[in-house]
Amino acid sequence: MSAALLTAGLQAPAWAAAPAAPTDLAVSWSSGKLQLTWQDAGEANNVYVEYPGTSLVTLLATVPSTAPNEALLATTIGVTDRARFVVKSVTGSELSEGAATPEFDTLRPGQPVLQDANLATNLTTQLKWSQPTVTDPNPGDPLDLPETGETLKAFVDLPGTATNSYVLDKSTTSATIPAQARPASIQLIASNEWGAISATKSVRLGTLGAGITVPSKGIYSDRLGIKSTIDLFTSEGREERASGIPVELQARAKSTDAWKTYGRYAGNTTAVFDTGIASLGNRQYRLWVPGRKVVSTNVIALTPATSTSAKSSTTYVKFVSGGFSPSAVRVGGRSNLSLKISPAVTVKALLQGWNGRSWENIGDVPLTKGAFFLRGDVETEPYTVRLRFVVPTLVVNGLTVNANTSPAYNLTVK
Repeated sequence: MSAALLTAGLQAPAWAAAPAAPTDLAVSWSSGKLQLTWQDAGEANNVYVEYPGTSLVTLLATVPSTAPNEALLATTIGVTDRARFVVKSVTGSELSEGAATPEFDTLRPGQPVLQDANLATNLTTQLKWSQPTVTDPNPGDPLDLPETGETLKAFVDLPGTATNSYVLDKSTTSATIPAQARPASIQLIASNEWGAISATKSVRLGTLGAGITVPSKGIYSDRLGIKSTIDLFTSEGREERASGIPVELQARAKSTDAWKTYGRYAGNTTAVFDTGIASLGNRQYRLWVPGRKVVSTNVIALTPATSTSAKSSTTYVKFVSGGFSPSAVRVGGRSNLSLKISPAVTVKALLQGWNGRSWENIGDVPLTKGAFFLRGDVETEPYTVRLRFVVPTLVVNGLTVNANTSPAYNLTVK
């Protein structure tokens, strides 16, 4: 059978032709998005992004034939120095040749680097940074915006949901941020039309709280058991566990005097710690916590200085030793009477005796450099006596040391 007979009556298949490529493809910015427009013969369209020099092609959108010839695209198409959009018309399973935009870059600004941060006494924050320059590989591409489209900001995350932001002068590398509610964080963020990039290191502005308990009374030269606490917050609702925090115990004689530091200690936020000091006179005390700066790999934590309110303590003369020696003797023996006080000053003390009902004054006795000694006579008859000393208020090194009364000292002669 001939080939002609075999093919008689058969009709050759109709192969669909590929559509023509779109024309008049244009790309521009529209309200922060990328707008593509083109012309075609009424077909559906596919929109791609290609990265020249690579084999990577990504389908971004499909546009039905009934829709306008346009696509509005987000800028999340990757960070690259070479990209272009390609639009193809679609008929069934056939694709046209692509219409391509000029190449453009999608580079973000150089990542800012926080170099240093310090908290001033007025609670403003002084920032120093650097930022590398990014070279435009496609100057004048259709999606380039003026330089004014690139910004550097200090973004402040405040307590609660509030935020602040400050545009920084890109012609310099330092700025002062106004005082902020704390705890807060400050992040440097560079942005342009393609997105934003943050500095790796941020600033945390924290709060320090201090507490102190001071015994209301103390004995001269004895240690005054002052206890202190610290609370540290560098983020909202989360107390930091920290140790080795420098603190100072400060004191003054009266409220009109300047505070002076008398003790330096290492504080912590996890437990009450000792900040005791010798009781050397009537004084007011407070705990002073200097401003704190802690630098780690990703954070500079800053807290301003703080102090407690003033707490007062009264100091009393100390009786180091005293009494009869021995306190019991026989007739024919003798006993000596002595007294030693601190501070070791020369002063007259009042000697008192017990008459069975009350104390009565016997007379003044001299204390030389804080000491008194009386050699007793030979006892000739039995008796008992009970004595005590009253040391008056003293002023030592400008501090008042309150009067104090010694214990009662007994002598028995048998």
